[in-house]
Amino acid sequence: MAARKRDRIANMVKEELTDAMVRAGYVPSHSLAKSNEGAFWFKSDAAGIPHTIAAVRADISYSRDGAARCTGTACLMSPTVGDIRRSMPSDALLKGDGPDSSSLEYVDDRFFNELPGLELAGKAPWVITEADVPIAVQWFENRVSGAVVTWFDDRNSIEKLIRVAEEPIPGISPDRINPRVLRATIVLCIVNGYFTEAAGLMTAHLQRDHVQPNVDSFDRAAAFDKALAERFPEYRSARGR
Repeated sequence: MAARKRDRIANMVKEELTDAMVRAGYVPSHSLAKSNEGAFWFKSDAAGIPHTIAAVRADISYSRDGAARCTGTACLMSPTVGDIRRSMPSDALLKGDGPDSSSLEYVDDRFFNELPGLELAGKAPWVITEADVPIAVQWFENRVSGAVVTWFDDRNSIEKLIRVAEEPIPGISPDRINPRVLRATIVLCIVNGYFTEAAGLMTAHLQRDHVQPNVDSFDRAAAFDKALAERFPEYRSARGR
């Protein structure tokens, strides 16, 4: 009985949230949902940078008593970046990544509650009864129409994305950037014809003090650079090879 009630409420959240996301200019993405079991996705092609998709991931979690909560993540995605990463040797990928990893398509992502200005704004409300569904959907919709729009706007051009890729992770060494964002940005620069910018990002990255043994290393970064140079002559030339 409790499971049936939980499923009914979850389906109501999905249905009403889908209507709200369509109003906001998104469409359901079955292909993204297929590669990320348990989540449901919405995407927009208005991301700004060619070969990218603005996507929002919605996840429903449950309490022990059957209440539901719908949280969200803003994701800048690129199937093109994913295809190029999948074609690389394993030593050129970040540690833990494999050819079947869905994370290879991620350029950048951020949980709703980690978006600038929302860190202390409160978690998603629990849905206990049908009357709570509109409240939960409104919570989600407010973030999509506000902080999520700003987050995507800060990444809607190659120039802006380069600035994001070069930002140090807050509270850590200035050399500690997000290697996944940086690598995706380099690939997007290449496929969009920004070869000099891609080479500059790679040169600076190889000069960093690589202190991320759980994710990246100088050897992995050098292998990534080599794989790009072998595939893209213009990039190889911009790197001075």
